[in-house]
Amino acid sequence: MVKLWPSRASRKSHLTATQTPAPRAGYHRAMTADELMSTSHRRKLLKVMWDLTSLTHDIFDRYIKAPIDRYAELVQALPASESHHHAYAGGLLDHTLESAVYALRLRQNHLLPPGAKPEAQSAEGELWSAAVIYAALLHDIGKALVDMDVILSDGSQWLPWNGPIQGDYQIRYRQGRDYHLHEVMGLGFAERILGNDVMQWLMEQPGLFSLLMYTASGHAERGGIIAQLSSQGDRASVAKSMGGNPVQALSAPVQSLQRKLADGLRYLVREQFILNQKGGIGWLTQDGLWLVSPKAVNELKTWLMEQGIKGIPSDLGRLYGEMQSYGIIQEVSEGKSVWKCAITDGAWQHTLNMVKVPAAMIWPDGNLPETFSGTVAPKGAAPDSTTTESESVAGKTISTAEADKKSNPVSDETGQGTLNDQGDTGAIEPSPIVAPNIDDDLLDMFPEMDTTTDVGTASTSSTTAIEQSLLVTEEPAPTAESVPNYADKKTTHSHKPREIAKTPATVGQQFWEWVSHGIVSHDLVINDTKAVIHVVDRTFFFVSPNIFKRFAKEVLNDRSLWEDVQKSFQRLGKHEKRADGVNIQTVIVSNPTGTQQSRLKGYRIKEPAEITRKMLPDNWLLTFA
Repeated sequence: MVKLWPSRASRKSHLTATQTPAPRAGYHRAMTADELMSTSHRRKLLKVMWDLTSLTHDIFDRYIKAPIDRYAELVQALPASESHHHAYAGGLLDHTLESAVYALRLRQNHLLPPGAKPEAQSAEGELWSAAVIYAALLHDIGKALVDMDVILSDGSQWLPWNGPIQGDYQIRYRQGRDYHLHEVMGLGFAERILGNDVMQWLMEQPGLFSLLMYTASGHAERGGIIAQLSSQGDRASVAKSMGGNPVQALSAPVQSLQRKLADGLRYLVREQFILNQKGGIGWLTQDGLWLVSPKAVNELKTWLMEQGIKGIPSDLGRLYGEMQSYGIIQEVSEGKSVWKCAITDGAWQHTLNMVKVPAAMIWPDGNLPETFSGTVAPKGAAPDSTTTESESVAGKTISTAEADKKSNPVSDETGQGTLNDQGDTGAIEPSPIVAPNIDDDLLDMFPEMDTTTDVGTASTSSTTAIEQSLLVTEEPAPTAESVPNYADKKTTHSHKPREIAKTPATVGQQFWEWVSHGIVSHDLVINDTKAVIHVVDRTFFFVSPNIFKRFAKEVLNDRSLWEDVQKSFQRLGKHEKRADGVNIQTVIVSNPTGTQQSRLKGYRIKEPAEITRKMLPDNWLLTFA
């Protein structure tokens, strides 16, 4: 692959955490990754990513957080769009993190790699989770190169291959840009963002590597489940920004119907509709913007519904009335919203039913595209056009049902003061890099997640297949001081095994604390082929006697004491007995091939929330007998 980026040595960030002067008026200040990721919203999103994986801290830092930090330093305060979703300073970073979280949550509903044996899915599943995050990082990164210009304080233009932005900068959107070009640019940023370690590992997984590369280069049809999850996560974040329901779409504060209609139409016109040509949907004249009816309104309606936005009138006539009452479309005469217009463009002439939209509503900054070189001549009100069964577009008859099938699975959010009013500079006005107040709504999808408590640190005493494949080089064990803080509080755990007394009277409680710590810190692997803990029927199942033998060996340094540990644990009453009063319960291990079945014996925990509010999906191969 051709390298588009300088060597790693030349790309080292020149940003420092030292305090720097305030930026010039009208400019943003370049920030470090730590500064950019310090907002409560972003810390919570990172915490959810940690919770949705089973990686230890050192693995998470090296293969998840490090790429996120590189991405953050690259995109800085860039918005996600000009008049679309997350259209505010820092919107691109917020959108990307949200998309990764949604996609990762949706990934929990899939057994990956697809079609693999259960053993392979247990061993490699975390690799696929990481790839879902990587796809989110590469999805919109091309916007930094092809959608906008970043102008430094000395007047020069910043380009992504120059490394992170240094000093003060302005952001200006390019006029006449190709709105789809960024979709195929992710591959060129892969090595820069993911880093050599991740790229090397991906090359060792040919199937997964190909899916991610196809996804990053805009070939979703070849990207398989990775492209699917990336697209769904993207749409969910967009819907939340629009005030819609991300679950239905598969935020910004709830907005009025007027705002949703106006923002949606603004986006469709500026980024989707073809204007001023035969076969188009709209024509811009000095009098206003003329849109084909009911095609344009049907597309607006369908698009909003796809974003999970509720309250959109299902009756087309009522929708016209709402748009007219809000001033989004202009009336012809009392009670009439649709005009009959004759369009002439050289030798081509056609008569269409149209609605008239004030140009200032679509282009509030006054930066209009070129007007139609032909003429649009209104001929009065069109008869019953809102209920007509068909519409004529550029000489071709299209049924309303067909028009309803066409939609644009994206949404629009003008955001907070996107453009300044300093003449025609078009620069994005600097504003605090703070996401909309959507944390609670966003995390509603994860009621089991606790984003306020610390993430426990992990020891290196046990590693899953993912960890073994990623730890290609030995590194010193991280110290307690080096453990990252993914929540608001400081972490207090140590990477060393916790010292537990051998007093028989307390060993059961100490075992419980060891298990709780191991689950939260990911030190104890769950749902793996040889795991001592599984999730069955939404609770924890402790495999006996293996879990007690492991505790006795690792903590008490005497495996023969496992029976004492087991009896002491039973006296705590943390487990649920069978109907006949027996402590030990049995789970059946299913074989996907439908042949031989096996059984595991152990303890069913009464209240899993006493250990953690995070509950992983059930091990689908296990059921209580």
